[in-house]
Amino acid sequence: MNRSRVSFARPLLNLMTKLSSNLVKLSLRSVLALLAFTIFIQNQASAQSRSREVTVWEVVEFPLTLPSVRGNPFDMHPVLDCVGPGGKRMSVPGFYTGGNTYAARVSFPETGLWRVSSKETDDGWTVAVLPNSSPTLGPVVVNPDTPQKFHYANGESCFVLAFEADWLFAVDLETDSLERTKTLLRDIKANGFNQIVMNVYAHDVRWPKDPNLPEKYEFARPRQWPYGGSNDEPDYSRLNLDFFSHFDAVIEEMNALDLTAHIMIYVWNKQVNWPDSDSVEDNRYFDYVVARYQAYPNIIWDISKEATGYGHNDMNYIVRRIKRLREMDGHDRLVTVHSFSYCAKYPDTVDFISYQNWSASLYNRMLETYREFSDKPIFNIEHGGYEIGPYHVFDGDYDDPVACLDRNYQCVFGGTYSTYYWQNTSWDVVIWDRSELPESERPRYELYRHMAQLFKDVDFGSFEPPKTRITSSGMALESADGRCLIYLPAANKRVNTRIEPYYGKTMKAKWFNPLTGEYSPETRPVMEKWLRFEPPWQDQPMVLILEP
Repeated sequence: MNRSRVSFARPLLNLMTKLSSNLVKLSLRSVLALLAFTIFIQNQASAQSRSREVTVWEVVEFPLTLPSVRGNPFDMHPVLDCVGPGGKRMSVPGFYTGGNTYAARVSFPETGLWRVSSKETDDGWTVAVLPNSSPTLGPVVVNPDTPQKFHYANGESCFVLAFEADWLFAVDLETDSLERTKTLLRDIKANGFNQIVMNVYAHDVRWPKDPNLPEKYEFARPRQWPYGGSNDEPDYSRLNLDFFSHFDAVIEEMNALDLTAHIMIYVWNKQVNWPDSDSVEDNRYFDYVVARYQAYPNIIWDISKEATGYGHNDMNYIVRRIKRLREMDGHDRLVTVHSFSYCAKYPDTVDFISYQNWSASLYNRMLETYREFSDKPIFNIEHGGYEIGPYHVFDGDYDDPVACLDRNYQCVFGGTYSTYYWQNTSWDVVIWDRSELPESERPRYELYRHMAQLFKDVDFGSFEPPKTRITSSGMALESADGRCLIYLPAANKRVNTRIEPYYGKTMKAKWFNPLTGEYSPETRPVMEKWLRFEPPWQDQPMVLILEP
């Protein structure tokens, strides 16, 4: 029993006991007054038990018990109406948790007093939303004044450096802990990655398996999946609450680490036995995922991996899915589709453009795309660089660690964002602890830690590709305050610059080593037409940094 109710009820009971013997002597006015007092006390107790205090972007869960449940309980989504300061309103759907109980999750985007109510259950809460005591990033957003850049809701620039881990959901799905998942996530976080491209569920790959692969690293064909039954013998009439409870734990751990979960709701080339598109059973899963996870501030939605291939190339279906998602998502998380053909045809339906481009002239292609879609960020979700591991999984066109790093730099200097693939974490094979491998077989995560540090130091959000040519070779970015970055691939031995506003003036120059994270000593050259710069390191990629 609620303590506040006990504290009010006992004196009220004592009072009524004393009065009961003399009740006949009380006037009608006294009886009514006593009744009003009783109702007031009960309301005060109820109000105290219905008050919540949270911080901005903290995920809070509100329990809901429906008086009756008709039909399939997974298809019901009782709605919480949240009204905040200035009349700001959010409608958030709930989701089934078992029995006749439901829950709705909310993360409030603004401080202040919020009123939360549910018509279906007559529940209501008063929520005081306080500022965070420690720095919190909030969700990834796109600001209208910088439409091609990602930011966090707290105003910080977000240099998206993503990590592909399709089977992350499965790493601890059949264990009693989350230790493997935590080990992998902490390593990813420590090396500069801030987003994980992942599936809600994937079943198996179609290509041959490495015969030398240890069983403990193979996560294909998991025994649990989102529906009832199994992938081979599905029961689409219900969803698997144990599966989603585990997925909760994964997302919560990522949220605690400020790792964005780029969730691909479907995948159509990994042998998942999905129900028919647009069917009740299809909607049952889709709606449930949107309702259950939208409150997490680290969520980005992606309708499907490689959405327009593998027999599911009905773009109108994807249009309908996005419309359905946006109608349900009261938190307005970013939405994209892992298909450039779709994003290029229906750019108004997505918040940023996802691209899968393996071109040999990757930099030029990304630069063209950046200029073509000037009102949205561009994200190359798969650029053909799959760094090699000790066990063969799937070959990209590039597998050398430095060549794969170069592919990421080409994306960034084209004004776009990129994703890293290691063959032994990106698909069904997941080596969650690379320290188990001999050093010579470990992936070069540290190269991306250096990359993330560079673009934090210079603030990538303030740079864009130059509108006029400023180098003889290499790839350039410039900022409004006159700073320039020039990336030289390993084949470049030197570079000439042409920065006309600074002719005859002194600039500060230093080099960044992408392989070690080192900066060279600073020099102060006087700028002139086609001033030549010689890198201090050779036969490897370089970044030249020029400042007024």
